Amino acid sequence: MTNSPPRSVTDTPIPGGWSERDLSLGNRTLRILLPAVPDEFLEELEQTTRSAQEADPYWAELWPASLPMARLVHAASWPDRASAIELGCGIGVVGLAALLAGLEVTFTDRVELAVATAVENAHRNGFTHATGSVLDWMQPPQQSHSIILASDVLYDRGLHEPLLHAIESLLADGGECWLGDPGRSATNAFLERVALTDFQFRMLDETGRETTTLQLGEFRLIILRKVSNADVLKFPNLID
Repeated sequence: MTNSPPRSVTDTPIPGGWSERDLSLGNRTLRILLPAVPDEFLEELEQTTRSAQEADPYWAELWPASLPMARLVHAASWPDRASAIELGCGIGVVGLAALLAGLEVTFTDRVELAVATAVENAHRNGFTHATGSVLDWMQPPQQSHSIILASDVLYDRGLHEPLLHAIESLLADGGECWLGDPGRSATNAFLERVALTDFQFRMLDETGRETTTLQLGEFRLIILRKVSNADVLKFPNLID
């Protein structure tokens, strides 16, 4: 009896097919798999209901905040082998940067094919220990992580409450949640919700410098910290 090779996500037919792309982070070039024509993928999936896993086609895009956030994640000095979870991982660019930075990463999305794609991208680039799971923000698992990562997830005000619920449930005391946003109009509404919670928050621009203002169309990294009286992990300061 012979062992069958692991099944690739490329065995799953999608509108427009699959493609590969090189991404440079630091001194490393990553080869990632992604849908070749996301707009076609989006259009066809919006017109059909082929399966539950394809109910949300937005994961197929390489979203605008993912690359600047990935660079900041990769450039930071994190606690060694700290536990991180990426929410709404899509094709997994931010999680890949976290793996490069030495974090233990779990990729999650509500779309099964997105999780499979992100995990395959990790494995293709040598991170064979990376894992993933389908996750509903309103029903997060009973677990905690020192670091939560998410990019381009604030575009819809209706997602803010479920997202905060997931963050509050999954973030360990003293942990941090990093949210990358390309400067969408809904971001201010999210920060108004955050102000009503116990989270401390700060913002960085694309260069990693502190800022207190939101600008439409400009990248911001929003960092939420879960304050605790217990000892906390030492998280990175991106500016010397």
